[in-house]
Amino acid sequence: MENSFIQKLKANEWNEIIEDTEYHKGNWFIIRDTGSWWLVGTTLNPRVFDVPEPAEYLTQWTVNLIEHLCKMEDNKHK
Repeated sequence: MENSFIQKLKANEWNEIIEDTEYHKGNWFIIRDTGSWWLVGTTLNPRVFDVPEPAEYLTQWTVNLIEHLCKMEDNKHK
């Protein structure tokens, strides 16, 4: 069974590239790093931020944070 973080990513239109490892949404991506950390990046900046795998009650908040960070990074390059 998928964990709730992965379910929230998919519900927010993130596409699974490699199961439980890599997800893309447009030019944004997250890739599982070591253990429970995820690398957040864009095509213009492959390492925007690192986020921990969230606890159950923080899954939507974490997805929102990832998308906010990616939007801010996109805005830097406009």
